[in-house]
Amino acid sequence: MPLNEPITPGVVDWTGENPGILLKDENGNFSAMALFFRVAWSPVGQGQVLLLLGSPDQVEGPPNAPNVILSDNPELTAFLKKNFINKLAAFANAPSFATLPEIGAHAVRSSGDPMSHRYTETIAGGPLTVELVWEGFEAPRALELSPHEVASGEQNMFSLLVPAHAAQIIVNGHVLPGKLGTRVQAGYETTTAFLYFSETWIIPPEGS
Repeated sequence: MPLNEPITPGVVDWTGENPGILLKDENGNFSAMALFFRVAWSPVGQGQVLLLLGSPDQVEGPPNAPNVILSDNPELTAFLKKNFINKLAAFANAPSFATLPEIGAHAVRSSGDPMSHRYTETIAGGPLTVELVWEGFEAPRALELSPHEVASGEQNMFSLLVPAHAAQIIVNGHVLPGKLGTRVQAGYETTTAFLYFSETWIIPPEGS
């Protein structure tokens, strides 16, 4: 989808950062999944949201299972669940997704350097502290995707992708089990650990 105009037509849905880690067990099933949003602009404001399915096949949340949403903007959480996360099959089809409890996040920080060997996001809320760790980075790739190339099937998406070859999800000091898999993004085979920076989702004009 080459840019042929200085202004991309359509309505901006949201923009920000959207790193994630998806781990699999020895049978190739998802054993733990984390998706983090640091939203700079949306129709319902800014905010930070962590979606964590630490035991995707269990319906229970904390303290029985690390399935939870940590968020500092409940309106943003609802917006993302309805307009974006609900359309990601790996998350929406998990038994734990429908009953995810939401806990207010009281501290969120990033550390490390994606140009170096390690980058982290740490999110704390209630009794939980979750650390997402990415290591072993590839060179960044600039993506420019049309609706048929994104999981939602509805928006154009522009982003900077930095794939990682090692990653961990750590909950209250406990490393969740699983290993990285592979996935295909716009014909490019990459891993299930990724940093997305400058990610912008645009709803195309009707009929386009």
